[in-house]
Amino acid sequence: MLQYPLQDVPLVFLDFETTGLYPHGGDRICEIALQRVVGETVALSFSTLVDPERPLSIQSFNVNRISAEELACAPKFAEVAGVVRSALAGAVIVAHNAPFDLEFLHAELALAGLPQLIIPAIDTLMIARRLFPKRSSHSLSALSHALGAPTPSHRAMDDVLALRVVFADLAAQLANQGIATLGDILHYGRGFNLGEPEPALPPPIPDALRNGQLLRVVYRSRTLPDPTARVIRPIEIIKQRETLFLRAYCYLRQDLRVFLIDKLSQIEIA
Repeated sequence: MLQYPLQDVPLVFLDFETTGLYPHGGDRICEIALQRVVGETVALSFSTLVDPERPLSIQSFNVNRISAEELACAPKFAEVAGVVRSALAGAVIVAHNAPFDLEFLHAELALAGLPQLIIPAIDTLMIARRLFPKRSSHSLSALSHALGAPTPSHRAMDDVLALRVVFADLAAQLANQGIATLGDILHYGRGFNLGEPEPALPPPIPDALRNGQLLRVVYRSRTLPDPTARVIRPIEIIKQRETLFLRAYCYLRQDLRVFLIDKLSQIEIA
């Protein structure tokens, strides 16, 4: 699939609203919206509230304004998981800050007793940061406003519709640079130039990335006096200012982190 032109690849534009920011700290998905698109054809459009089985944080309610009364009548994630998995089958996710949504998806699938999905994801936030380095904001709202796209409202389907317009513009600009296949776009979004080879990585990072496995590592942080043992879910290798980083979900910090490759040691499959 990596060598296919983007218009031939099934893309699933995806957005979740959540009760908070920490999928492994008890926060849950409370709204799902997705559209599966091939070329210009929308093959599937799906949107639903989800009963998160816990209250929304005040901060989340102030953003999405989803009430407890609405959620009480909604299906639980396990009841709609089959629709979500079917929509994502054989496709590539497109999301703004994709690792955030993917980590919530991993957590919900685990709670439902379902296997995780190993699926490529195009992160429009990373692409926008690289295409427009001088912009003061790369939020979906700021990009939508600049492009005249529908205004995202922090409700899932509104944000999906805005995301589609933003992505179409980003993809057109990349195509003008000769970046048109799925593999080239994923490569560019991680900070690499067209035709630049993938870097050699210490084992077993490549296997963990390919198979969706967790890693147990020791990391020498700039901010802590002693190395710390961590369990992480590796997401991708990125390059920033000629330096290689591993982008991962860190279970110690319960957040997305970037780790300098040369500061990782004692790396093993968890």
